[in-house]
Amino acid sequence: MMRKNSLICWLLVLLSIVFASCEGDNWFSRGGSDETDSLRLNNKYVNEWISDRMSLVYYWNDKMKEPEDYAQSPSSFFDALLYHYHPSTAPDGDRFSYIQSNYVNLLNSISGIRSKEIGFDYQLYLKSAIDNSIVGQVTYVKPNTPAAQTGIQRGWWFDQLQGSSLNTENYLDLLNNLPARVSLRFLSQAPRQIPGSFEAYLDAMHKDTLSFDVLENYAENPNYLDTVYQIGDKKIAYYMCNFFAFDSGDNSDQFLVEMNESFGRFKAQGVNELVLDLRYNSGGYILMSTYLSSMILADLSPDKVFCYFRYNDYLQSVYDRQYGEDYLLMHFEQEFKPAGSSQSILLNNLNLDRLIVLTGEYTASASEQLINGLRAYMPVILIGKTTYGKNVSSLSIYDENDPNNRWGIQPIVAKVFNSLGESDYTAGFEPDIELTELSVFDQSALGDTSELLLNAAISMILGSNASAQRSAKVYVKTPDFIPEGAKIRGSVLPALPGLTKW
Repeated sequence: MMRKNSLICWLLVLLSIVFASCEGDNWFSRGGSDETDSLRLNNKYVNEWISDRMSLVYYWNDKMKEPEDYAQSPSSFFDALLYHYHPSTAPDGDRFSYIQSNYVNLLNSISGIRSKEIGFDYQLYLKSAIDNSIVGQVTYVKPNTPAAQTGIQRGWWFDQLQGSSLNTENYLDLLNNLPARVSLRFLSQAPRQIPGSFEAYLDAMHKDTLSFDVLENYAENPNYLDTVYQIGDKKIAYYMCNFFAFDSGDNSDQFLVEMNESFGRFKAQGVNELVLDLRYNSGGYILMSTYLSSMILADLSPDKVFCYFRYNDYLQSVYDRQYGEDYLLMHFEQEFKPAGSSQSILLNNLNLDRLIVLTGEYTASASEQLINGLRAYMPVILIGKTTYGKNVSSLSIYDENDPNNRWGIQPIVAKVFNSLGESDYTAGFEPDIELTELSVFDQSALGDTSELLLNAAISMILGSNASAQRSAKVYVKTPDFIPEGAKIRGSVLPALPGLTKW
């Protein structure tokens, strides 16, 4: 079984650039004291490392470009290598590979650790096309944060940060460079009589500026909410998971253990339906999504295939020749062994006949692979919005032992298929019941049975018509959604196996 904490040491053995003449010295201090020359020399060193590794593992390595300037910044160099997506000339191209200047930050982001945490998740929308103004809406508040202590609530809007109104020109800079203490103007208490336009709707709200501290290195727990509803003869479990990570980077497997405990409670109460809320889940470690799928599947067996991977032609031929075609199959799991433990723990499997998944624009990658993997075995009903559309997986590549190179790259290395050979969701999965939670002004708390998406799921389970219940709510015209690619965690492989044997 592939494990999340397998390091990519095979790359270091196979591809490391050795400067024997510089052993024992700081190689970058040679060649003069000019800072520009030193920077270019360092860039060349890092860029050669990037090029070597990308040429081996990149999914589109046969279409990689050859940059002319190895002395440019590693970010620019990496971007120049990529086979970029283009709707007409490269519809199969890369939309997801990325690079970070510090591999620790890269790994932390996958595990839910943010160097600067504002304290709530949000989605952005265009308020007005005339002045390109932008507003954000709080989707959920993160526990144990100053934002939560300040009283910020799901459904609130915000349009100013540090006194500056958000617009299409400044929002990335403002939201990605948070000060130690933020001041946000929030809009709340929506009017019961909805004005004719979205802009007028926001302008009619109560406005209040709140200040609170930003947390450093906050570790978010993806297991956000679990509960059971007894409605008639139905016991309906509700579980909200906001990304797939094993732990906060401490190798404790805390999040996996807690997830299994949640399903243990579901199992003990005899639930016969599950509403899985992935509307804000943009992915993470695919092995974690495999574990979650294994807690859901009926007639669980480790012989059943959850998914399989296809790499670039070179790597694929090596794996097929050396290990056989079945080597890269990922099977459902019956148990797991927590870090530091000598004993395995059985997964709490619910043995369900079907699954209901709540989806949104950020339901992506490992979340979509869960949907795709389970669809091969059981009905999976989607309620919400069309998902993001990411059917590829990436790999974290870095060299923790090289003080001269702190960069980390996250290239796409494989395409993912379910057991039926299906991987046709680059445009996302369309929902069976399409609902936009933004369209209703009274945003109920997550887990509240009156919340729009959950209410629709419960109504479907009970065989009732949710439209009558929703008709009492007041709707607004949905504004244009502004996607943020940086929020997509992806589908992360723990390592590429076997290459140390070359």
